[in-house]
Amino acid sequence: MRLGAWVVALAVAAPAAAQVLPPPPRGRAAAAVLPQRPDTIGEIPIAPAGSQAAPLQPDEATSRWRGALASGVAGKFGGLRIADDRRNARVLLYFGAQADGLWSEGHGRAARLRIRLFTGGEDEIYVPSDGDAEAAYMIGPRELRFVIGRVEVGRYPALGVGTLAQLATLPCFEGSVSLAGDTMRLTYYLSPIEGTWVHYRGRAHIEHSAEWATESDRPAAASAARLRYTVVLPPSVLLSVQGDLMKMWKEADLMLAGEGSLGYPVLRRAAVFHVALRWNSYTRRGLTPGSSERESEVLLLGVASLAL
Repeated sequence: MRLGAWVVALAVAAPAAAQVLPPPPRGRAAAAVLPQRPDTIGEIPIAPAGSQAAPLQPDEATSRWRGALASGVAGKFGGLRIADDRRNARVLLYFGAQADGLWSEGHGRAARLRIRLFTGGEDEIYVPSDGDAEAAYMIGPRELRFVIGRVEVGRYPALGVGTLAQLATLPCFEGSVSLAGDTMRLTYYLSPIEGTWVHYRGRAHIEHSAEWATESDRPAAASAARLRYTVVLPPSVLLSVQGDLMKMWKEADLMLAGEGSLGYPVLRRAAVFHVALRWNSYTRRGLTPGSSERESEVLLLGVASLAL
């Protein structure tokens, strides 16, 4: 009797044991199914897309590239008066985009493309007026990368700068260090020496003369550094602060910037709403030999970023 019961039990269990469970999801399917921890930074934009020193962290199981788009509104205060017949525009539109690539095989490689634009500062609301763009290629692990090549071009009319170009290579370093289980992140950039070229805008431009060469007469050597610290505040708010420095060696030109932002991820961390406050300052050569002028501006931003 007992033997018959065992035979019946085995006959019932055999079909269930023979069933093959489906493999676990991979790639984008896994990202859509597996929950992401809300108390970590992960792959989401830590600042409005297109911001400086805010690289994305691609997940190579999903894709070697990670991108983001952003759009929002900015309020702008202070700075050099752009037009003599009217006040500077107080409301601008913000558009940003970036793409970060990662190849971890061997020594590791990384690439970055970034652009952010403010429109409406000089002309019509959708005509670009301020902003910067960057392209870079690095080798090495994420925590310490050698910058093989990097170029950045910016325009800041309220600071009297029509074009500011920066070109860097070795010795130039950058990295991103995750701390405390990725609830904190430190991102840095250090360029002991790089090439720069600047052209002042409007009445800030220096006319060439025998006593005083124009600012765009030749490129100049400079040093630059950036540092950003990001932390996750309960329950899932991103607090990020950034500092920026660029100093030409034998000229008065000095650019300083500071930024603080709060971000809140929504839609299962597919989008982030940011509120940011940024201060920019530029000290430039004056119109007479040996003199200098300084302008500064403050921007208040409300931006939505979408991770791709």
